[in-house]
Amino acid sequence: MSVYLINGQYVFNEGTKELKTLNNGMNIKLTTMRSRCLSFIIEHAKDEVIEKSAISYALWGARSTFTSDASLTQTLYLIRRDLKTLGLDELFITVPKSGIRVNTSVSIDVIQEKIPKRKLSYKPLLLSLIASLLLIGVGAYLALTI
Repeated sequence: MSVYLINGQYVFNEGTKELKTLNNGMNIKLTTMRSRCLSFIIEHAKDEVIEKSAISYALWGARSTFTSDASLTQTLYLIRRDLKTLGLDELFITVPKSGIRVNTSVSIDVIQEKIPKRKLSYKPLLLSLIASLLLIGVGAYLALTI
């Protein structure tokens, strides 16, 4: 999960779902939905407009076609409120009837890149175990026949 520095004084940690200020240490724990939404907004900060439908799909997947605009509006409102509590006003601006855009006067830097999850592979371990058992078996057979 990535960690972002916003305007040089606010930190958003995707992994812990926390927003905090560097100057006074104030910390806000986000819900999973708000954290996912803020992550999507930050990842698309360079887009001219982040379409409402794209945000909805990122949050609710295929169910987004059945989700009302009010749900997205509420989520965006709550993110704005959390940011404002920390002292960051207008990270993103509403583009009427389209979506939102990230305020160009706000800087967003990646402090820590996402580390892709690696799937644990048991194949090498399994092959080693089989080879060991075969060697033991061959050794036992040879010991009995000699």
